[in-house]
Amino acid sequence: MNNSNYLWLLICPIILFSCKDTNEILKPKYKTTIYRGQKGETEVTNFNRKQAEREKSLAETLEKAEEALRRLEDQKKMFYSIDGSERIKEIDVQLDKLMERTQQIINALNETDPYSQGGHEKSLRLATELNDLLFHYIYPVGELIIANKEIKNISADISFDTGSAALTQEGKTAVSKLIQTIAKDIEDWKLYLDQHNENVFNQDEYRTILIVNGYSDLQGTGNVKARAERNQVLSEQRAAAVAAEFEKQLSGLKTKLNLTYNVTFSGQGENLPPQQTDNGKLNNPSRRVTTISMVVGPKILLYID
Repeated sequence: MNNSNYLWLLICPIILFSCKDTNEILKPKYKTTIYRGQKGETEVTNFNRKQAEREKSLAETLEKAEEALRRLEDQKKMFYSIDGSERIKEIDVQLDKLMERTQQIINALNETDPYSQGGHEKSLRLATELNDLLFHYIYPVGELIIANKEIKNISADISFDTGSAALTQEGKTAVSKLIQTIAKDIEDWKLYLDQHNENVFNQDEYRTILIVNGYSDLQGTGNVKARAERNQVLSEQRAAAVAAEFEKQLSGLKTKLNLTYNVTFSGQGENLPPQQTDNGKLNNPSRRVTTISMVVGPKILLYID
């Protein structure tokens, strides 16, 4: 073999190894002992182990990010299975923000070159952010959605006199029982965060959001339109009375529990309440209710900028 041929055999592998695919970096496919690299699969050796570990780290982070996005999509579906009148809008806004940021992380990971030091460091930063996103926001928001699905009913028959919007003592007691659950919810959140070793909420500021909806049955005198109008007004007045009682009782817990709150109310008139079925009768106690959709959580999760 002449010298020129021998020299070419030495140089050729170096050229092939240093050639880099300039196309977009796709999600790496790897096995425990296989290194895919940029030239095809090969066994992991001492020579390529560092590159193989970087490749695997990127792939694992990308899979985790994709799983986080699927979780958020499932949460969105669960959230929109809740009756529109009962949904906490702050949760909706939080879900949109989380989905947007998670997709941005996925895009950034797909554009990351794991074989360079800079690309590896970028991958590690994105992995840290993704982990914080999961434990500080995505998992806790799932808990809020479950709470949002749990609608409480206060019967108008024991909370109001017939045709009246003045809350009875029984009605005030029903509100008090729901108020008492807020302190327990806060303690449960503290336990949850302690178990997950999360100190992002170390300020211990909590927020509760309540949506109060009043409903009526189909009873009343006069024609259908006049009756519906009177029942609409009555349902609004009763919802306002329940909301006012919540505001009054919550004000006493504000400082004690480091709690902020927001209470809104609406009259739904003769509309069918969530989770109720129409028995076809004008006199239907299950329709004479005030519904309460109540969520308690760390303030950072229930705050809109």
